[in-house]
Amino acid sequence: MNLRDSLTAFVKGIRTRYLRRGRGSPLLVIPGLLGRRADSVVEATESTHEGYVPDPPGFWESEAPKEALTVSWLGDWSSDFHGEVIGRRPVTALAFSAGATFLIRYAATHPGAIERLVLFEPVIRGRELPGWLKAFIAASVIPGAPRLLVKGAPQLVPLLPGVSRVGWKKRFRLVEGISSPQSACELARSLCRWDATDELRSLDIPVLMVRGTQESIVPHDTIVSFRSPNVSHLELPDVGHFLNRAGQERMVEAVRDFLKPRRFFWSQ
Repeated sequence: MNLRDSLTAFVKGIRTRYLRRGRGSPLLVIPGLLGRRADSVVEATESTHEGYVPDPPGFWESEAPKEALTVSWLGDWSSDFHGEVIGRRPVTALAFSAGATFLIRYAATHPGAIERLVLFEPVIRGRELPGWLKAFIAASVIPGAPRLLVKGAPQLVPLLPGVSRVGWKKRFRLVEGISSPQSACELARSLCRWDATDELRSLDIPVLMVRGTQESIVPHDTIVSFRSPNVSHLELPDVGHFLNRAGQERMVEAVRDFLKPRRFFWSQ
């Protein structure tokens, strides 16, 4: 992304940094909270879509809110970003990991705002997250713990199941985007209590659910077993939760296919 594509808007009173690139139908991309994997999708679709990639509040270059950061709050923030920055045009939306949770929330509470939805390794039921992750989240309520947990994460990552293949440099990138450890931990606690199953089933738009075949911090059984008439599934071989270059290329190919005019996916 070129620096000229980086813009700023005030959304829910929060200074929000976002990227905009391309021309055509609007494409809203919500990145994962532990790394930037969305820019390549916007670059690859810029000839047909006008892509918007906001930094969620408390992450990267966006300010943290004064109130607690929760899934519901971010669902409202997504609505405000859509209306104030993109305009009230229906959008195709793509979300990664935890970002999928509040985008599902937004789609369910604002029918007609999103016309197609792509979810990569989504968190559907927070209670099914790995026990080690829930233990970290529980510990975050201790005063001063959020900053210590974020600071120590790169050293702890290789010891944890589901992320052992993440390289040393990438471990630091996982936390470099957390500008507010307090907000990140507040959101993590909200995610642990959240269940998006009913909201996802309530959607009457085409949904493509994508997962990799490699180890992940998101339970694949939940993704694989989810069934709804308008939801289809796509498996990317040799791709993990933290996309490498090859994974990004496969993800871009899947999104391009999904964005083809009048292309609908249905469960097998």
